[in-house]
Amino acid sequence: MWNCKIKGGDIVGFFNNSQKASAISIYEKEVKPRLKEKDGLVHIIMINSFSKWINQNFGCEDKYTTQIDEILIGIQRDGYEIIDVKFNSIQGQGLTGQNEGFHTLITYK
Repeated sequence: MWNCKIKGGDIVGFFNNSQKASAISIYEKEVKPRLKEKDGLVHIIMINSFSKWINQNFGCEDKYTTQIDEILIGIQRDGYEIIDVKFNSIQGQGLTGQNEGFHTLITYK
């Protein structure tokens, strides 16, 4: 079994923190400015993302989970209610055609 360590933590924690930071940045720069004013109506926002580079294992897709969760947390912290989250996946995406693309539709109020 591999035991990869990085100064101050493990390699999984390093990538997880990187994914989290990326999602927070996307939320602040791209998502938040596009959220509608709170008007009591239902609105949507779509997020596009990719799977991990090598995603051939059965298990939690931690990159997608971390990134979308941070987007949902940001929306809720800004006072919106999440009504629904839907997604679809598309195979053969990215420059090499080896990634899985995700389209996530977030319905909020």
